[in-house]
Amino acid sequence: MKDFSRKIWKAILPPPQLPKHSEDRFKALAGLFQTFALSAWGLGIVTPLITGAGSFSIVRALTCLVIGVMLESLSLTLLSYIPYSQESKETDPNG
Repeated sequence: MKDFSRKIWKAILPPPQLPKHSEDRFKALAGLFQTFALSAWGLGIVTPLITGAGSFSIVRALTCLVIGVMLESLSLTLLSYIPYSQESKETDPNG
């Protein structure tokens, strides 16, 4: 019975996390927020200027600019949580 419950818990719980796993998750979330920021800028500022569909609203452009800056700041904040170590630094093979 003990082995059975251990197998069940092993199947349910995630494997132990390595620093590389958390680094990859932070990078993925940062990329997601950067994509949202670019979408906000594109939809609110660039698209109305290029297509000319409807009227260009300064309020909408400023709102999209602020949303994009906030999302990009969140992305950079997530990237700052990635630890930097000397082992992960790429070294020059020539010395």
